[in-house]
Amino acid sequence: MGDLQRCNDPATVPMHGARAFPQGAITLTGGPLLAALERSVETVLAHDADRLLAPYRREAGLPATAEPYGDWESRGLDGHIGGHYLSALSHLYAATRREDIHARLRAMLDGLRECQDAVGTGYLGGTPRGVELGEELRAGRIEAEPFALNGRWVPMYNLHKVLNGLVDAYEVAGQDDALGMAVAWADWWMAISAGLDDAQIETILTAEFGGMNDAFFRLAALTGREDLVAEGRRWSHHLLLDPLLAGEDRLTGLHANTQVPKAVGYARSGADDLTRAAHQFWDEVVHDRTVSIGGHGVREHFHPADDFRAMVLEALGPESCNTFGMLQLTDLFRQESDDLELVDFAERAILNHALTAQHPGHGGFVYFSPLRPAHYRVYSSHGESMWCCVGSGLESHCRYDRFLFSRDGDSPRVEIYEPAVLDWDGIRIEVRADLKASWRVEIDVTAEAPHDRIVRLRIPDWSEGADLSVDGEAIEAAAGVGEVALERRWEGTTRIVLDLRPSLALEGLPDGSPWASFRYGPYVLAHRDGDDALEGMIATGKDAPHVAIGPRHRMIGTPALIGDEIDVAAWGATATVTAWRLDGDAPAQVELYLEPYNGIHDERCTVYLPLGESADEVREMLAELDRDEQEDADVVDVVAPGEQQSEMDHGYVSHLSRIEWINARSWRMAEDWFAYTLKPKAAGPHLVRIRSLVGLPAGGDDAVVRLGGAVVEPVSSVVRNVPLYGDVVEAVYEVSVASEGIEVRFEAGPGGATAGIAGVALMTPSAA
Repeated sequence: MGDLQRCNDPATVPMHGARAFPQGAITLTGGPLLAALERSVETVLAHDADRLLAPYRREAGLPATAEPYGDWESRGLDGHIGGHYLSALSHLYAATRREDIHARLRAMLDGLRECQDAVGTGYLGGTPRGVELGEELRAGRIEAEPFALNGRWVPMYNLHKVLNGLVDAYEVAGQDDALGMAVAWADWWMAISAGLDDAQIETILTAEFGGMNDAFFRLAALTGREDLVAEGRRWSHHLLLDPLLAGEDRLTGLHANTQVPKAVGYARSGADDLTRAAHQFWDEVVHDRTVSIGGHGVREHFHPADDFRAMVLEALGPESCNTFGMLQLTDLFRQESDDLELVDFAERAILNHALTAQHPGHGGFVYFSPLRPAHYRVYSSHGESMWCCVGSGLESHCRYDRFLFSRDGDSPRVEIYEPAVLDWDGIRIEVRADLKASWRVEIDVTAEAPHDRIVRLRIPDWSEGADLSVDGEAIEAAAGVGEVALERRWEGTTRIVLDLRPSLALEGLPDGSPWASFRYGPYVLAHRDGDDALEGMIATGKDAPHVAIGPRHRMIGTPALIGDEIDVAAWGATATVTAWRLDGDAPAQVELYLEPYNGIHDERCTVYLPLGESADEVREMLAELDRDEQEDADVVDVVAPGEQQSEMDHGYVSHLSRIEWINARSWRMAEDWFAYTLKPKAAGPHLVRIRSLVGLPAGGDDAVVRLGGAVVEPVSSVVRNVPLYGDVVEAVYEVSVASEGIEVRFEAGPGGATAGIAGVALMTPSAA
């Protein structure tokens, strides 16, 4: 590409990968990781490149050749899946070298180049009015809130996907022209950025922007351009960065998937301060906010680290995008460190969350993994669901092989025991394992020629040591050793047999609340709760929700662990435990069969069980949770102001509106107006319940609420205390709702403001 050369000067731009292996050195040979890779190939080929290119052609002024996809691809995030798709094709081609994948990759690159050439400035994107956005920002017009920039749905997040995809196409898949396209895009942006001061950039960063700092650092490493290094630092967002550098956990209330990519960029930078911040972020998330399956967050946000109630109550549990991002961050750290805690987390997150986010049959992707007892996951439909977790799912399930092995100099380490072969530097290591069937791992080490080398084997933290033999010779591997280093002359093929000794652990929530899950070996266990009322389990149809909307089982029906002694037996990768049902007149003993959570699909299941010293204590806790939820039994649709997906799923529109937080819960107000559309299950009489914060702000005297365009007055209004929000005014309005829904609009009067709106719910009349 002319003067575009890789930069090999680590003093200029640090390159990562000192402990990684060359591309193609690792091959999956079986097991769930290979199955995920093969499903990814099928899923990628099931998507139409021309339809994914449609938003880019529209924005470039080119004639349409295909209809764009619907859902998020036609609701404001037009083109974001196309960027993910480019990354997915790049990684799949690197992993498989399949010609059909390469042909699809070339079709995308050629189509994108046509669009970029048609615009003529280097700009490339499917973001609605994206070219105009650049000119608005150049002129200093910046109107930003967490999920919108100049009236567009997170446009820089969207644009990051295609820039990152171009970098992947060059760096991972070897497509030389992709680098020139990425540089042209960067030059377009740099011409805009040059006229903006740091304060203006920081205002732009108010709106979610994905891993744009990471993309600039990656591109800097490939080109040696110091201006791109500086731009990456400008995109590093002090809202998150400064508290991390000060060692302060201020994550509570923040949108989690907005923050994780920033930390990935910090780690990529190689700068001492940014890298330190990335490690601080990892520690705060993994140690204080991560649950047993390896995920974190509720309703897309970081909840208080000392209150995990929401984790076991909400249907919107850990988000898949977040875990994929944390795995990316973990992998960057692994390239610089042999700390086995990084491997422990990666294994936990891959086996218990990431893999479960892809259906083993039809390949649909999961957005939220509810940890509410007896609830279920929702899976995407190919070509219909265009969520962020579909995009990240497309590109992430073909990259797990990078976690299986690492190296220290010329010393390879086997880190996660899945079927795979490492063929590198004159040595071949073949791992055969199926830990769900047997805790025995067989490893053949074959040397092309005799030579001395250390081969390291990880002894996982979940194994109480291991029985190890090398060509029949026993070697001690005591509990807690972390790894065994086999230093010897390797000749021909050497057979290593590793018999792991898994322990069954009861793992509580990070806040110490009375809930716990079982983990046997690397697997989090769960019990099945049937397949009743799995409404919307496969998201089909226009704007199908990515949330499990079927009925929630009452908390009082959750089996509990009572007393100090827990009667449990484990075998294979499963267990049985004695628990107690507390929803009858007297406690009833039940035997629960527990199996790996990652094997349960298309069914309700329970991961976390309540526990306590006495049945009465646990019964009262569960009954209180049910009482708190009962008041929402008649809610048919609800908006959580300030939460991105809740708002976007309800047609959020606004002018001069902003989000604020109180006690880690968001609320919204406006100096002008904002509105949502709520939909009933059936047309007819309904109630609209609006909760506004007392005095935060009170709202102008001439502020109004409109339902369906008409100014309305409540039929009742009371002040009550709502957990986390404190005192709210709860106003109820009567309204007749058509099947297509009703707009709820909040308007400020001249020179005033709306009230601070904490919740909007559509309810059936029986709630009166």
